[in-house]
Amino acid sequence: MSVSRTFAVLAALAGTGCSSSSAAPPIHDAGAPDVTVHEGGAAGDASFTADTGTFEAGLADSPTEEDAEAGPCTRSDVPDGSCVLALAAGQSAPSGLTVDSHYVYWTLGEADGGVFRTPIGGGTVTTLASGQASPLGVAVDAQNVYWSNSGGNTVMSAPLDGGAATLVMTTPDNPLYVAVDGTSVYATTSGGSVVSAPVGGAADGGATVLAADQGQPGLLAVDDASVYFTNYTGASSVVSIPKGGVPEGGAPLVIAANENLPFAIALDATHVYWTAIGSGSVRVAPKTGVPDGGQPTVLASGQDTPAGVAVDSTNVYFTSEISAGGVFVVALAGGGPPVPFVPGQSYANVVVVDATNVYWTDFSSNGSVMQVAK
Repeated sequence: MSVSRTFAVLAALAGTGCSSSSAAPPIHDAGAPDVTVHEGGAAGDASFTADTGTFEAGLADSPTEEDAEAGPCTRSDVPDGSCVLALAAGQSAPSGLTVDSHYVYWTLGEADGGVFRTPIGGGTVTTLASGQASPLGVAVDAQNVYWSNSGGNTVMSAPLDGGAATLVMTTPDNPLYVAVDGTSVYATTSGGSVVSAPVGGAADGGATVLAADQGQPGLLAVDDASVYFTNYTGASSVVSIPKGGVPEGGAPLVIAANENLPFAIALDATHVYWTAIGSGSVRVAPKTGVPDGGQPTVLASGQDTPAGVAVDSTNVYFTSEISAGGVFVVALAGGGPPVPFVPGQSYANVVVVDATNVYWTDFSSNGSVMQVAK
């Protein structure tokens, strides 16, 4: 993926929502690192694709013993992390990605897109919602999956145990990315707002505006007290706001100013981590903000289009989409260059982690949802 094409994709995400790429991805160089790929679904079937049927009401399909054994290759078997599972192949530019204790969830951001899941470790791909208007961001809690219809000005949800999609909120303009806590759903919009609604939706279907006039807010994350997000354009900053919204006459807390196209964001208990596409870096700052006259800490520099970022108790994981693309890892404390976690992964985009695995999307016209053990 060229730099110009990557920025075009990001611009599309920030405007009218993601659309699948019609161009075939370039073939990897013959000298690219060998990567062993195990199909997490129909073993040995390279054409394994999502089931596009209707999700039937009833109990959620639980992972089976066969699902758990679908991909025996783990990081303990192959310490360099190159042994990966293709949980779902043949996906047209998978966009949002999230995980809970049993399943991996993603969206296909087409004009007639959908929301899907598959068991961790591989298995049947289930359609949770179809016929959606360019679904982009996705989030999950114990009862529902939530997503932004970036082509329809709506944030929707569907119950995990089966049922029809329902409206959570109508947004002032195109919703981009979503996050959820125990009580509310939060979204950023292409018009520069951060909005929220109760998980069950407001009575009038509307959204509460928590902050407006932002410089193209992008990905977001929440903790107990605040909403954190990147301003991809305009002020190009990383900021936070109280969950109740910016007080009248107040302003968001600027955690880091004068950033160069900050995009993805992740949190731990004390710090905020983000990718800065313009400067090719992965950066971190305290949640309270960079001290006056200071700068964020640079964990990785010289990266080609660092896209997604995720964090656990010891490491930061990020993706690089072009050139020597892949999933990379660097220690929370820094102190050394990033290490290729899974090399040879051009188009690697969104990345999430849980206690045992790393997951990411191959954001291409013949994309996939991938997993590797830590």
